[in-house]
Order: sequence, then structure tokens, then C-alpha cells
Amino acid sequence: MANKFLSFLFGSNKPIIRENTFLLWEPCSKSHGEILPGYAKYLLDLGYEVSVLTTAENIKGGLFERFNDEKLFINKLGKNQVRKYFKKNNLSDVKGLLVTTIGKLCDSVHYDDAYNSFNKDVDRKKIYFVEHEAKGSIDNGTWKEDLITLRKLNYKNANSVVINPHYFGEGVKVTDKNEDVTNFITIGALRAKRKNSGMLVEAAEKLHNKGITNFRITVVGKGKLKDLPKHLRKYFDIKGRLQYGKMYSEIEKSDYLLTAYDSQNPAHQRYVTTGTSGNFQLVFGFLKPCVIDTGFAEINDFNGDNAVLYNGVEDYANALERAINLSQAEYKNMQNCLKQTADRIYEESLNNLRGLING
Repeated sequence: MANKFLSFLFGSNKPIIRENTFLLWEPCSKSHGEILPGYAKYLLDLGYEVSVLTTAENIKGGLFERFNDEKLFINKLGKNQVRKYFKKNNLSDVKGLLVTTIGKLCDSVHYDDAYNSFNKDVDRKKIYFVEHEAKGSIDNGTWKEDLITLRKLNYKNANSVVINPHYFGEGVKVTDKNEDVTNFITIGALRAKRKNSGMLVEAAEKLHNKGITNFRITVVGKGKLKDLPKHLRKYFDIKGRLQYGKMYSEIEKSDYLLTAYDSQNPAHQRYVTTGTSGNFQLVFGFLKPCVIDTGFAEINDFNGDNAVLYNGVEDYANALERAINLSQAEYKNMQNCLKQTADRIYEESLNNLRGLING
């Protein structure tokens, strides 16, 4: 569903600003775009008109194509245009600005440096920041508890303002479980620090050897599955990196979103301590149950009712088999539980944002 206000904005050198406007800016051109619709929804629900500053690539890629609201404006502005605008304007004509990746304005230790990107006369109380990795500043003693995180921190008793964006628009299709072939999907770069990709191949091998063939694994993201055996290729659909609209469609056609976390991999510990994954926003937004390790489940609001759990790498294939065997009725019940969790997180996040803005 295309936003009807997009046509007004191409070629503009500054964002559309009205009487009750809140600006929303993602300064990272390669990542984190998927959180913009969710944060826009919260601001709209708080009564603001929202003017989003984002790249032409995100707009053309369909980031907001399932989102339609007459108070939402999408501004195509390049990085240099945005920086010039913020240096020139003191934001006196807006209600506030939400920057969704502070790590692109400063290092994740010296947060005051982020204000160097703005006019010297700007009211700092109007600017709110999202941090995606808190470890550096917590370790260095510079963490600020008014920073926004997507999930509750679980590291050295640090606190934050938890606002989890998982809304992608009223045009999202919530689909039932496929009857004949269960479609798993994995999203994100195939890198060891993000997921144990070997688990995907090993699980497919185990299922194949047991005679279980009614499954497919759709792979979306950079990277390749190296040395994929020929007899397993029929189970994998390697899409590569997709634009947002196409990614949304692949998620809607899928049944489960695969994570591949390994509790023995130190790099994966960020998903239970100081960071989180964009996969979880997609799980909640599209109501696609995920397959997740028990050690990573609770802190990310998953349990046996709203997700398929595995207990360590050796149990991964068993979890996929359980997911395949889930009946459509059981799957629908899992989706309903997932929706209840998503709705609770939404209300808590909305209240947290309201309290942050109101001071």
C-alpha cells in the first residue's frame, strides 16, 4: 500500500513541517531502516504528524509501502542534505526529533558528540536517540539512561527507555501455515557473528536423512551458503539481499522465521545482553513464529507458546521437525499468543515514549 504523500516530496531540499510535526531520521544508509515504520506509528499514535527523513533507496525499496496515513510524510533527502538542514535550523518549528541510530553521529561512548551534528542553538531536550549496542558506553561508564533501546538491557544493571518498533503498516498480510510444504525463512547477512549458518545446512541434512522433505528454507541477505551439497539444494531458495517490499512479500509467504544462535559463540551473546536483532521486529510485525534457542528466548519475549524453541545446536533439526509437524490449528494458536505478546510490547513501548517526551 503506497503512501499517497510520497509524490509531493521528490526533489524537496527540506522536510515537510507543519504545526504539530515530529521528525524521524535514520542516519544509517545501510541498516536499521526496518525500524522507521514502527517508530513512526508510535509518534502518530501520540498525536503528532510525522515527517520521515530517509534515503531514495529506502523509499524506492518499499520501506513504507504497506503503511498509509494522512499525517505521515516521507522525505527523500540525502545524507548531506539532512546534515545541512540540521546545521542551519534550530528545530524551533518542530515538536521533536527522533534519531534512530545514534552510533552514526558519534562513537558509542562519547554521546555528547552527537549534538555536533546540529545547530549550536538547538534545544537538546527536543532530540531523542536510539542506541543499538550499549556495551561500549556501559563498560566506559558513559551510558545515559534516557537513551532508547529496542529491548530491555541485560548487562551490569543498566537501564534504558525500551521502545520496540515492530509495526510495518495496516497493509501487512498475516497468513496461515502452508499446508503442503513448510516454508522457513532466514533474514540477514550470513556471517558467523550474526548466526551459525552451518546449522541450517546440518539441519536440512538431518531432516533429509529422516525422509522429511516437505520443507523449504528461504535465505534473504548477503552472503552464500558455501559448499551446499547438491542433494540439499532443492530445500534452499537463495534470494540474496532484497529491497524492503520484496522482503515483506517473502516473509508473508513464509511460516517461520529462523534464527541460528549458538550459545557457545561469544559473538551471539549480544542478543541476550546489550543488543538485539532486527529479526525480532519482523517476527512481531508479521506474526511469524521464530525458531530460537531457549537461552535467547525469555529476554526477547519468546516462550514455548509463541515460538519454537531448541536447546542447543544439536536440537536445531528437531525444532524444525516440530515446526513442520505443527497443525494449522496449533500454528494459529501460536500466532495468537505471539500477537498478545506483540500487543503488550506495543502498549508498554507507547507509554515509555510518551513518558520520555513528556519528561
